[in-house]
Amino acid sequence: MTHHYKSLFLIGIILFFNIFDICFAENGQKTAGNWLDIVSPDDPMVIDVGQFAVDEHNKVTNSNLKFERVVEGATQIVGGMNWRLTIEVEDHRSIKTCKVLVYEQPLQNVKKLVSFKMV
Repeated sequence: MTHHYKSLFLIGIILFFNIFDICFAENGQKTAGNWLDIVSPDDPMVIDVGQFAVDEHNKVTNSNLKFERVVEGATQIVGGMNWRLTIEVEDHRSIKTCKVLVYEQPLQNVKKLVSFKMV
């Protein structure tokens, strides 16, 4: 193998392992396709997704639910991001728990409410 091809081969190997490392969380779990718990329900990005779910549900059902908080959640990388959240909403002065699924592709400016269920 010439020096040029050896260099290209080594660069390819380095790029492969750098890209491969991106697919693993700090604890070694594969992130692409797996559900990973959110770090904090108080994270502004997580709250934004929960609020979006309530707003979209209200539009579709002509409801007047009020977003209260995110209880817990998980994310999944799938050609974008799935957000699976348990949230609390206010409905006529009572607090109810809901399970929501939101799909998001930030680079394409896509955000969709996939499911919204009261539990």
